[in-house]
Amino acid sequence: MTTISRLPTLAALFALAVPALVQGQRPGAGGPDQAEFLRAVAEHFGTPQQEVAVLAQWRLDMAEIPVVLFVADRAGVSPDVVISQRRRGEGWMAIAHGYSVHAGDFHIPIDGDAGILAGAYERFSARAASEWHEVTLSDVEVAALVNVRFLSRHLGLRPDQVVGELGGSEGMVAVFVRLKGGGP
Repeated sequence: MTTISRLPTLAALFALAVPALVQGQRPGAGGPDQAEFLRAVAEHFGTPQQEVAVLAQWRLDMAEIPVVLFVADRAGVSPDVVISQRRRGEGWMAIAHGYSVHAGDFHIPIDGDAGILAGAYERFSARAASEWHEVTLSDVEVAALVNVRFLSRHLGLRPDQVVGELGGSEGMVAVFVRLKGGGP
């Protein structure tokens, strides 16, 4: 069978896959909570749902998808460029610094207990805001900061309410469901 004769078959398979992608679902994974999380991410970052669904298919941790979109937006590059760098083993701060995105860009004001972000906020508070570009953040801290920003703004919650829900063993989708009022 030649490549040209396979085109109708490939087109048909693609047509069958597109509805799942448009709905933000990954075949065999995630379910409706993940699909709702991905729709929320797409809406918050102004990214087409299809693009966010493709990011989910690249087997990223759900907590990293908002980070990819945040960094890509701040850097003015395509999300796939950021993912490529991440897959090569680069940390979030190394990727961000390459585009002049610094720790201060990840900062979000938190009133009250900083929870799992206490170390990061100690480092921020030890410097003037004009020096926050010198603060170093771990990959976990970057992901937490971006997700606190996303979830608090998208769900209309205070950042400290979101931070209080982070740090457990469940993933970001479970945190999202609980914060929006749909879970324990």
